[in-house]
Amino acid sequence: MRAGPAQDRLAIWTYDEAGEEIPLGDPSVTDAERSAAGRETIADRFAALLPGNRSRAAAQFAAPGLPEGQDMVRVWQPRDPAQLRARLSEPPLAVWAEGDVLHVLWQGEADEVQLYGGVQPRLWPVEGTGDLWEVSLRIRRLDEAVISMVAAHRLAGDDWPTQIQDTRVWRGPRAPAATPSAEPLRGTVETRTLSSIALGAPRQVTVYCPPGPIRAWPGCVLADGEATRSFAPVLESAIQAGSAPPVLLVGVHNAPGATRSWPDLRSQEYLPSVNRRRFDAHLRFVTSEVIPWAGEQFGPIEGPWVAAGFSSGGAWAIAAAQRRPDVLGAVAAFSSGVVPQRISRDARSARIRHYLAAGTLEPGFRRATKSWAERLARAGLACRHEEWTGGHDQLWWMQQLPLGLAWLLPPSS
Repeated sequence: MRAGPAQDRLAIWTYDEAGEEIPLGDPSVTDAERSAAGRETIADRFAALLPGNRSRAAAQFAAPGLPEGQDMVRVWQPRDPAQLRARLSEPPLAVWAEGDVLHVLWQGEADEVQLYGGVQPRLWPVEGTGDLWEVSLRIRRLDEAVISMVAAHRLAGDDWPTQIQDTRVWRGPRAPAATPSAEPLRGTVETRTLSSIALGAPRQVTVYCPPGPIRAWPGCVLADGEATRSFAPVLESAIQAGSAPPVLLVGVHNAPGATRSWPDLRSQEYLPSVNRRRFDAHLRFVTSEVIPWAGEQFGPIEGPWVAAGFSSGGAWAIAAAQRRPDVLGAVAAFSSGVVPQRISRDARSARIRHYLAAGTLEPGFRRATKSWAERLARAGLACRHEEWTGGHDQLWWMQQLPLGLAWLLPPSS
């Protein structure tokens, strides 16, 4: 990675990902601000790097298979614009596979196009056109993969991302079937606002309550609680099928604007290494305010709570149970990119159980999740570790939560 001085907010740095050089900068600074200051913009750096990136991707396309130890690599070859346009049966986004290569094509006017979801590369402009953008990825076991893709684009002078244009899901011919989803819900989902003493501000909480009369059931507190409404139909379907126990799901929201600038407030509350004081305040809010409130409103709660989350929320679930195993007796963490260096004495004594999972196409998150699972196994603690053929993807997180709860909670629950 190459960068300017750490204090230079206008600086642009470049990092290498599987042979592709990718420019990045402080997300709170726009290219318009860099240009006004007479500095190189990210768009300029991207254009300068593109020829070399194409050359390396062309060599990868010509090479047989994938490099050792990699499950995905970008490939490229010159394409006929007319043939590409024929792929746009449902514009502006097309996704198709040729062998082990997944192709994504977007049509529109933009200065930048980025995929989000299971894979997150920046699209390249198609030579000889002014409105086509593409990416081609060679993926190991593509026929087993499930990958959601959201194309977002930015116009000149706008903040990023400007537009969320379209969504597609690639499901390989040997991929697992789509996860059943209960529609309409028989249970209830409601959002409340709590005035937090620990945070010194109000914070929203969304609660999914399974159908039927209130009774003693286990509780699960979910980071990134805004996602609770998306998780509830999949969880309820598993409950109705008998493959997961009835669980009270309590989703704790992020603060408004939590992901703006760096260090963003979400990271400060979820990762103890970023801002220990803020992490501790958020943990007190969850354990001393949210959980007692949920028990009074929707309980009684049976047994210790499960801490759950994905991405940095998964890292929070692990770290929270390390510090408060008296309240949080189990962990369901998916795609956790930051994990502790050691197991706390309290968590070891409490025999905290973990269900951990990550995708093959999110290498950093996969490595971190696996390393934590191995550390738990060496300590003799109960842990189940799973991997899916996909990436950093809410489709997979929604599928994994009922599986994790079914494994973590006793059959009598």
